[in-house]
Amino acid sequence: MDQSPPVDVTALHEQLLRLLGGDATHYPTKLEERFPRIIGKIVELWGRPELDTYFNGLMVSERHDRQGFPGDVAMEIFQLSNVHAGLHLSDTVSGTGWTGVQDAEMFRKALKKEAD
Repeated sequence: MDQSPPVDVTALHEQLLRLLGGDATHYPTKLEERFPRIIGKIVELWGRPELDTYFNGLMVSERHDRQGFPGDVAMEIFQLSNVHAGLHLSDTVSGTGWTGVQDAEMFRKALKKEAD
């Protein structure tokens, strides 16, 4: 049984929205609905190199017992990763699984192809 304290989704929403500069365009609504604890971790790590590693771990799991995120949630994680990288908030550049992925639409098509 999960003994973690309840997640204050409203507070996390406000914090992440503020970190995004108030721009709701990239706000991960599906991620918030389904995985609010992940939003909490993103808020906690925002602006630190560890967030790049966290994003990479979310999308490229070495655990074979994981089924992965639904496509819409994966896209939101991908977009947040790109926003974070684009703001140059991390001190270092990590060689993540995102290296070389420039086009979100191309990523979306690859996800669809894998699902088929």
